[in-house]
Amino acid sequence: MVLALLAGALATLSVSSALRDVEPPRLYYEVENRLPVGASALLFVSANEPVTYVVSYAGDDFRAVDQDHTFVLDVAPGVNEASVAATDASGNETVVTVPITGIEPVRVRVDVAERVRAGDPLGVLIDVSDDGAGVTGVGATFADAPVRLLETADGYRAVVPTPFEVEESAADLIVDVTDEFGRHVSSAHHVVLEPLPVSVEQLRIPASVLSAVTPEAQAQERQLMEEGVAAGGGPPKWTEPFLMPITGTETSGFADARRYAEGGPVSYHNGLDLAAPMGTPVHATNDGVVVVAGQYAVKGGWVMLDHGFGVYSHYFHMSRVDVEPGQRVARGDVIGLVGTTGLSTGPHLHWEMRLDLAPSNPLLWADKVWP
Repeated sequence: MVLALLAGALATLSVSSALRDVEPPRLYYEVENRLPVGASALLFVSANEPVTYVVSYAGDDFRAVDQDHTFVLDVAPGVNEASVAATDASGNETVVTVPITGIEPVRVRVDVAERVRAGDPLGVLIDVSDDGAGVTGVGATFADAPVRLLETADGYRAVVPTPFEVEESAADLIVDVTDEFGRHVSSAHHVVLEPLPVSVEQLRIPASVLSAVTPEAQAQERQLMEEGVAAGGGPPKWTEPFLMPITGTETSGFADARRYAEGGPVSYHNGLDLAAPMGTPVHATNDGVVVVAGQYAVKGGWVMLDHGFGVYSHYFHMSRVDVEPGQRVARGDVIGLVGTTGLSTGPHLHWEMRLDLAPSNPLLWADKVWP
């Protein structure tokens, strides 16, 4: 009897052991494995039976008893693995590791002067560094006006005109970078504009010379300049530093205040006057395309070159113009000869560097690729 009972018990244990669940649960998971740092990673896990889940990620543990469950994880920087352990009622366990990459925001460094004199070109260099975040947009404003940017091997470059001011003022340069996740990183820089001198030079110009300055002549030359800017632009045409167009004696500086007639309105000199002997060759300050070339009432022998990226150089009062509109010129090419045509009282070259229509200090371009 006892032996029979023992035999029956052993048989029951053998059957129970055979029927016990020994297979670990099968797991399925879904998660975006590349997300911005600080976002919520939604880790969805599903098993073929109810289980106890334990998820370990970036130093935190999460637990749930469920068959299908979504864990919400705060994305940590860098590549971190989420370990998912699923244990069924029989103690069988399945463990999977899920890599999640947390992408840091971009880093923005802006190289820009804190102080410039009013009228000086403001050079800007923007360096954008990232740890894998794709950059989808880079923009900038200066004094709330949009800034034209150029992507180069060094970063994003800009040259911004500053207004003529006789009192100290300031403006903010704001740089905004957007990444693939729609995050914005901004960098603000306060730029002080030092005032121009207030002393006014009274020019002594014969009436016969001043008579060339008529509203019609001024309007015609202004229109030609505007049309040249409207038709120009595109990427930079230059790769080397800008040259001084002649070697001469400075007789009037950039932004000097002057009156052309006794008691008349004060105006500011938009360029640099360099006195030189009649017939001195005038050289193109850099590679470009001729936009305007000819003799005009106020500017005299005038050449306007488009250097691309909104940069234009102008040469006035030449006795002879040796180029034609549409012609490509190389840095250093002779484009004409020094003269005293138009509104001029002696042989000299009036040289301007403009950003679109805005004048900027020519001396800050000389011997530089970028001011």
